[in-house]
Amino acid sequence: MARKIISVFFYIIGGFFISAVCLLSFIKIPEGGSFKFAVVGGFSIPALIFLILGAAVRRFQNWKFSIGIALLSGVGSSLLVVINFICILLTPEFDKLSPANSLSCFSDYYSGFIVMSVLAGIGGFLLKIGKTRIAEQGATADRCPLGRSG
Repeated sequence: MARKIISVFFYIIGGFFISAVCLLSFIKIPEGGSFKFAVVGGFSIPALIFLILGAAVRRFQNWKFSIGIALLSGVGSSLLVVINFICILLTPEFDKLSPANSLSCFSDYYSGFIVMSVLAGIGGFLLKIGKTRIAEQGATADRCPLGRSG
């Protein structure tokens, strides 16, 4: 039971860093793209570490399913933030109340949606593979009466 709780804790932190990676990919840096990808890559490292820690705590049992959920959750939460930003930017009152170009750095939609699409695709793929694997394990346990306990 404690392993599951610790694993979920690591997956939540990993999902937070995935969300940060997605949001950072929307920031436009005029000087050069290499710095941006260094920052995004820097936030990807803790995401990978925490996702691997979460899987290792559970001894990599159903890791594809769990990591897929963490990736999709991180992408989904950052998608909600992006939709909020877009709605804020489209309101006419925002232009009146805010200084000029206050959110202009949040405008690299091309790379942002590419990063989100890739991470969502990987998460969906892992979720699908992990789900079929769990279903196969359940079918094997149902067919084999010796595998049951109790």
